Amino acid sequence: MNTDTRKTNEITVDSCFSDIGPRSLADTIYRPFFLAGIATVLTLGCLWGAINLLTIGLNQNFTAANYSWVLAHAHAMVFGFVGFFIMGFAYQAFPRFKHTTLWRPRIAFSALPLMIAGIVVQTVAHLLSPPSLVLEIVAATIQLVAVSIFAIAIVKTAQHAQKPEVYDRFVYASLGWFFLAAIANPIIFKLFELPDSKAQLLFNLATFNIPYRDVQLLGLAVVMILGVSLRFLPHAYGLREPSKAWRALLFWGVNGSILAGVVLFIAGMVSGNHWLLALQWLTTFLLLAVAVGTPRQYRLFGPVPDDERDRGLKFIRAAHVWFIIAAAMLVFTPIYNFAIYMPLTGSHVPFSHAFFGGYRHALTVGFIMMMIVGVSSKVVPTLSGVDVRRVNALWPTFLLLNLGNLTRVSSQIATDFFPSAYPIMGFSGFIEVIGLMLWARELVANMRAGRNLERQTSGCSTKIIGQVNMENTGTFDITPQTKVGDVLARYPQSLAVFLRHGFSPLANPVLRQTMARVVSIEQACRREGVNLEELLHELRVVAIPDDLANEAVFVAITRTASGPT
Repeated sequence: MNTDTRKTNEITVDSCFSDIGPRSLADTIYRPFFLAGIATVLTLGCLWGAINLLTIGLNQNFTAANYSWVLAHAHAMVFGFVGFFIMGFAYQAFPRFKHTTLWRPRIAFSALPLMIAGIVVQTVAHLLSPPSLVLEIVAATIQLVAVSIFAIAIVKTAQHAQKPEVYDRFVYASLGWFFLAAIANPIIFKLFELPDSKAQLLFNLATFNIPYRDVQLLGLAVVMILGVSLRFLPHAYGLREPSKAWRALLFWGVNGSILAGVVLFIAGMVSGNHWLLALQWLTTFLLLAVAVGTPRQYRLFGPVPDDERDRGLKFIRAAHVWFIIAAAMLVFTPIYNFAIYMPLTGSHVPFSHAFFGGYRHALTVGFIMMMIVGVSSKVVPTLSGVDVRRVNALWPTFLLLNLGNLTRVSSQIATDFFPSAYPIMGFSGFIEVIGLMLWARELVANMRAGRNLERQTSGCSTKIIGQVNMENTGTFDITPQTKVGDVLARYPQSLAVFLRHGFSPLANPVLRQTMARVVSIEQACRREGVNLEELLHELRVVAIPDDLANEAVFVAITRTASGPT
């Protein structure tokens, strides 16, 4: 018999079930949130920030940019860009992490239009002359409702889960910081935009700006990232799971450091007690220890399974390098102020706006934004049924973000001593904007590909979902590298095996047509903590009857074609 002889078996299944719609809001809820985040960062966020920075650079003065513009930009970045991506990712991933379903998706989704409306109204409130406290109260109320809906949806979803997870308390803590930031939002607006005098403004900024941003950036963003990473990084990249002791230190240390830092700083500034400020400085050493120790716990820079190496990994690794740099700069801040800045510049104020601004940018763009770009670059293609190893590697984005961030941080610090550094700093923001545009275009293309795939499989008729080529014997070898979707296409009865082992997302026909296409059995087991050998054994047992039948049919056809022997 010719060894090139092949037989193609078309596998058909019903793509529509009576109890499960072909596509629901919960299946793709991350998309509108991610799109809103992209729209925000490319308008009010990074782009507007770059324009403000250019104004500062060309005028060689940090006060050259309209401060109301700066405040509107900062708010849009935190509540808009960071907030939208955190919400979208949490709504999509948290239920799957917990093997449950999202609580009332339509109510959960309502947080998006509310947050958009709140950010827009608050932006208008900042830009009016004078700024409008009435509009700010309206905007803050809307955003507080949005944050509350988000928090309720996540908590209710967790309550339906089978068991608590190690990252749960990080998520709850982050929600608490988010809620606190939303409550403080109108208060900060009044303190910064409507002070009684210039002296009062300077006092308000010196006293409340740093702790408020710490609540937003460290409390909301960093705590959420560190918590979700406990689940995401080991399962997505086959990394080592941090020890129980480290997880405890991570939670109590980071949250304790943030809380103590906020309270001690405000108390020290209000009372004028410098010892309280010294104690606040000591809390920064704990953040540095966390930044250094976290990648070591994961062995983040060690070997990664070949099938898990993708474009997102380099962003995540770079993010943790920037986290170390940012934390080290934070610890070094008072040393820089007293030992370098004041002696060399003759300043009587022990605070360098340039150096602290450099630290903030290292944290926001270097760590927070780099993590968002890295995780989204892996998650979005996978959810869309696109093989992440075959898409654009995003090297231009990676290089531009790191170059822009490095230029911004270094040149901003240099402005303390060299006015010629101002123009360099002024143009650095546009380097980052270009990188983000390239990332956004790729992400939107991946989402569109997923939407097109869903449309192809959204009908309620029986569809051909796969074609399996069977060599000579008609067998289909199930290996660790076999795609889950290929197994389901060849053996529809294997769905029960996957579900029994905890792969509950496969009950959804949309996810069977998207994620299952690009995830191997080994990857799926790694991500869900399932014993690979046991699953392979059961799948092969289920496959035996079909393989035998296919072989018998193939042999019969071959004998008929060749005639009697």
